Amino acid sequence: MSKKGSIHRKHSQEFKVRLVEQHLKEGISIEILAVQHQLEPRLIRSWRTIYIEHGASGLQPKAKGRPKGTPAIGRPKTTFTSEMERLQYENAKLKLEIAQLKKLQNRSFWWKAVFGVDV
Repeated sequence: MSKKGSIHRKHSQEFKVRLVEQHLKEGISIEILAVQHQLEPRLIRSWRTIYIEHGASGLQPKAKGRPKGTPAIGRPKTTFTSEMERLQYENAKLKLEIAQLKKLQNRSFWWKAVFGVDV
């Protein structure tokens, strides 16, 4: 979580690698680097961990959003092999909608009978 009023900045891979290598090779402390570059020390520590585990390529920026070619999350589109199948599906959907409306109408009638309130 960033501090109140701070600006969210994106840093290049080269910048991250340069800071981590200054720390590892030249022995400059993380706290000094953080103060010099106005960063949180824990951010440089996380870059160091990634650098040690994955090398410089691990510090590349991650791609945003859902990868191309993956299906959108949600209800799959319904495909029909014939017009009859499509009409049967639509009929079933309409029957369900009618049943839901009847249930809602019964509740409204019950509320009016019991509480005298029109819903």
